[in-house]
Amino acid sequence: MLLPVSQVASLVNALNLTWLDKVYLNSIPNEDLDNTDITVMLLQETDSSPAYLANNTFKGLAMGVEIQIFYKVPLADDFNPLEAEIALMKSFKEAGWLIVSSQHHTTDPDTDQVTKTIYVTKNEMIKGDI
Repeated sequence: MLLPVSQVASLVNALNLTWLDKVYLNSIPNEDLDNTDITVMLLQETDSSPAYLANNTFKGLAMGVEIQIFYKVPLADDFNPLEAEIALMKSFKEAGWLIVSSQHHTTDPDTDQVTKTIYVTKNEMIKGDI
């Protein structure tokens, strides 16, 4: 079983999103922290708890991931972030992830980047004995 952030990264990379330049797991490297010329996605694990409790044990994991999107500045005139986010969330739903929360857009006061945070979860059965 892959880490939750790795599962989400694999899904996002397979989507070949034309509006997304880079996907980072756990942290954004220093060289891209202030780079507003690209749109980046940061994935961080929010949950990895036992699930499917039975017979004094657990049979699965409840996995959660925080997805933060930092849009490039300026956004192209013909790009609609809301439409892109809806398509992204539908892709997560089709892949078995539950959209727990889709936070409002914010603007970073230092970089003027529009940001978006989405939380997804998924319960997954453990394969074989651990």
